[in-house]
Amino acid sequence: MSTVRRTVLVTLTALSVLCAGLAGCGPKAPNLDSPGKTIVCLGDSITAGVGAAPGPAYPDLLAARLGKEVINAGVSGDTAEQGLARVDDVLADDPWLVIVELGGNDVLQQVPPERTEAALRSILQRLLDARVVPVLVELRVPFGGKYGEIYGRLAKDMKVPIVEDTLHDILLAPALKSDTIHPNAQGYERLATAIAHEVEPLIKARRRR
Repeated sequence: MSTVRRTVLVTLTALSVLCAGLAGCGPKAPNLDSPGKTIVCLGDSITAGVGAAPGPAYPDLLAARLGKEVINAGVSGDTAEQGLARVDDVLADDPWLVIVELGGNDVLQQVPPERTEAALRSILQRLLDARVVPVLVELRVPFGGKYGEIYGRLAKDMKVPIVEDTLHDILLAPALKSDTIHPNAQGYERLATAIAHEVEPLIKARRRR
């Protein structure tokens, strides 16, 4: 083999390895080929925006950051099971991506963690079966106990993206809270930014398909 040919082969091999590595570094999420058209935030009072006034709720902040419409499907007081009961309504909005933020009221109402996990698992499975990309918001709150273990386990088992630590950090910072369980305007900004960091690569990856 000539020196020139050997050099070309080595270069092509290196490029192939580099391309494979770059591809592997891209976001990994199911259903990036979803035919849906909208982004929906399914959640409780944190999604609804309690405590944000006079600022907007985090879905509105997320919409401004992404430059896309984001539908706010937050209902104050909802447990994970009540969120599960609204999945059909969410799917009626033709989403390609749904951000799931639920579980805080389960903690407050002392719903058994096993029931909370089962409900969240069912929500994620319903979304996956409908060819939607779910993004799970971790609720590892300071007073959450075993509930905090649920989210990482679900993300790993179901291979879905997760926004980790953010709510935990917000709820440990008095300057970011409007009361003991809700962010204030600055807290919601922090939450929207963290979610955007998870969602923006998914949007870019979807465009490349």
